[in-house]
Amino acid sequence: MKKQTLSKINPNAPYIPGVDDYDLPAEIKFDLSKARRNPYATRVKFAHGGARTGAGRKPLAEPVERHTVTLLKSHTKFLRGLDRNLSSAIRKLIAKAR
Repeated sequence: MKKQTLSKINPNAPYIPGVDDYDLPAEIKFDLSKARRNPYATRVKFAHGGARTGAGRKPLAEPVERHTVTLLKSHTKFLRGLDRNLSSAIRKLIAKAR
């Protein structure tokens, strides 16, 4: 019985003639001084991707300021009944009072 030789790339894989006959260098030297820019890179027009028109968060009519408010537990429970977001619930009460 003929002993099967092993691959040079992966010692656990069997050697296949014609497929494993090439050798890659361990390291490829790259000279950055000889590099040049791709002249065609700016000509490419991408048909897909990017932001859709009108996508994203819409700006508010009035800028929002941050304030700290201390509330009783019963007041918080009442506001949560109006809206899960406390800021939105307070805005609803102010809009109703105007």
